[in-house]
Amino acid sequence: MILKRLFILTLLTSFSFLKSSAQNQKKYIYYLHGRIIEIQGKNAVSDVYGKYEFDSIIKALSNKNDSVIAMIRNTNVDHLQYAKKVSKQIDSLVEKGVKSTNITVIGASKGAIFASYIASINKNHINYVLLAGNNDYQENNRNWKFHGQVLCIYEVSDTIAGKNYNYWKNKENFTTKFEQIALKTNLGHGFLYKPIDAWLKPTKKWIEYQKM
Repeated sequence: MILKRLFILTLLTSFSFLKSSAQNQKKYIYYLHGRIIEIQGKNAVSDVYGKYEFDSIIKALSNKNDSVIAMIRNTNVDHLQYAKKVSKQIDSLVEKGVKSTNITVIGASKGAIFASYIASINKNHINYVLLAGNNDYQENNRNWKFHGQVLCIYEVSDTIAGKNYNYWKNKENFTTKFEQIALKTNLGHGFLYKPIDAWLKPTKKWIEYQKM
């Protein structure tokens, strides 16, 4: 009887270890969408850039082993309060044993503004991908000091938020890695409306291969 109980205890301990190990390897990806979805909803369509392919983007970012968190915001959401909410969720994941390098926040357009607030608030060394989130207004009105590992992707034909991130890279921050990629798709701000390889491939690579 004692041997049987020890065997069961060993099995439970092993199962718990395997479950914990699997959780530590699982990647958690936050996708923060653009402003047009706040206004029109998930099936938003721009007169200039066409349909915002939200579902296709989420599908492209997903695989069976990872968890993609993509919450639909409305127009009344405050930047700072929303950033604090997501930051607390990230802290909770880390406290549960998830490696910080297995957590990524992807922000597109206005979503990149939210992601920038999160990167300034949250001190864990998680990953960020900022898609089309910089212009003169942001540089003149924000005081972000990023943490973690940051990849910035911008499109040179984008007249809304196609500015490079040199200002933020050279400004005081707490990043362990800060890189940027200039795209030349000629799609303007609409490059982020679809899961095109130009931004999707470097984003997935950033998610997969980050280290402390």
